[in-house]
Amino acid sequence: MDYLSDRGFSVELEKDLSEKQQYLDVVIIKQENKEAELSGICDGFDNLAEYNLLSYKSKREALNFWAIEELIGHYVNYRKIIGRRKVKGKDIRLYAVSTRYPVKLLSDVSTKKVVQGVYEIQILSRKIRIIVLSRLPLAQRNAVLAFFSFDPESVKFALENYKWNKNDGSTVINQLLENYSLEGIAMPYTMEQFQKDYIKAHIGVLDPEEVLSNFKIEDRLKGLRTEEVLSKFKTEERLKGLRAEERLKGLGAEEIEFYLEKLKKGKS
Repeated sequence: MDYLSDRGFSVELEKDLSEKQQYLDVVIIKQENKEAELSGICDGFDNLAEYNLLSYKSKREALNFWAIEELIGHYVNYRKIIGRRKVKGKDIRLYAVSTRYPVKLLSDVSTKKVVQGVYEIQILSRKIRIIVLSRLPLAQRNAVLAFFSFDPESVKFALENYKWNKNDGSTVINQLLENYSLEGIAMPYTMEQFQKDYIKAHIGVLDPEEVLSNFKIEDRLKGLRTEEVLSKFKTEERLKGLRAEERLKGLGAEEIEFYLEKLKKGKS
């Protein structure tokens, strides 16, 4: 501090660099006591390790050198958090997912093409996978990545082909489509349209009871004639729950007398 004081510089010691919160887009961690299943996984993620740090750049963001430097900075901080002695460098892999092809970045560094749309670069000691969504094949295995492609046809493909492992993802999809709308991108589907098309396409394999349970009784009966509904029930089933006056409503005196006589004979 003394040495540089008359040279136009100030010196700060033990500077706290955590004053501003830093957010890493995605961390993928291998679950303990579970075998990793990487067969048929989406392109670029076939080499997942114990810890995987991912940076994502959408259509309006550039994957440039600053983004890569930031990702390496996240790697350093993350490894400090979990403990350098506990986790070795080889146990952490870095990924940068970009909607657009990063022309300048990949032309200014030595780049290895892994598969279509997937590239690998090395910065210092770290190998980084670059996954370019606009260059990936539109295939079943890549359906999850197609959600983030900013391409209407690719998003439609994702809606039709991605198979959810957990509960209904309609809330997530609605949020995604709303965000696309805010970006000014016209999507081919609303979630409601997709659900209707999905039900039409899969109506043959759905459980009728499960489908009908989602509708009120009056909605189930819409469009059916009274005779059609009643024809499905036996006479005694039709009369269940009706009061005596309701059962006799519409019958003439002679008809009522006829049925009473029949009832008496039946009892005797």
